[in-house]
Amino acid sequence: MRRTIEIVIAAALLLIAASCGKKQMETTYDKQESNIEAIVASLEKSNADATTEYNKGTVKVTVVHGNGEALEDGGAVSFYYAGFYINSTRLNNSNLFATNYDTFANSAGWALSDSSSFTISTIKLGEDDLVEGLRNGLVGVRGGDECYVLFSGKHGFGKRGIAGIPSNSALAYHLWIKSVSND
Repeated sequence: MRRTIEIVIAAALLLIAASCGKKQMETTYDKQESNIEAIVASLEKSNADATTEYNKGTVKVTVVHGNGEALEDGGAVSFYYAGFYINSTRLNNSNLFATNYDTFANSAGWALSDSSSFTISTIKLGEDDLVEGLRNGLVGVRGGDECYVLFSGKHGFGKRGIAGIPSNSALAYHLWIKSVSND
C-alpha cells in the first residue's frame, strides 16, 4: 500500500512540474510575441510603404515591394538573408547568427575571410526542410521584395539550440528576395 501511495505522489509531482514548465514556456512565448510586435511597429513606423501580414504564427513585414508572381507552395525562391534571434524589442547585430549576404555581413562587422559562404540561397517551398516560421513567412513573397519574417520559439527550432541560437528563441529573418518561380 505504501508503495502505491509513493507512486501516486510521484506521478502527481511530475504532473505538477510538467504543468509549471508548460506555463513558463507559454509566458516566454507571450513575451516573445510582445517583443515581435514592438519590432513590427518600429519597422512600420520607419518604412512608410511597409505592409504587414500574419500567417500561422508568423509575421511578415515587407518594406520594399517587388513585382511578379507570388511564391506558392512547391515554388522556388532565391534570396539573401540575415538571421537574428530576438531577445528584446529591437534587432541588432549582436544577435545576428547567420547571413549569406556579404554586403550585410560587412556592415555588421563580420570578417569576410571565406567568401564562398556568401552565395544566394535557393529553396523549393514545401520540399526543402525549413523551420516552420520561415516557411510560413516565405509564402507570397515576390522577386524584388525586401522583408522581415518574425516568429516566436513556438514556430522556430523549439527546445533545440542550434549553431549559436539559444533554445526556444524567437527569430527574425531579414530577406532580400531575388527571384520566385512557381513552375
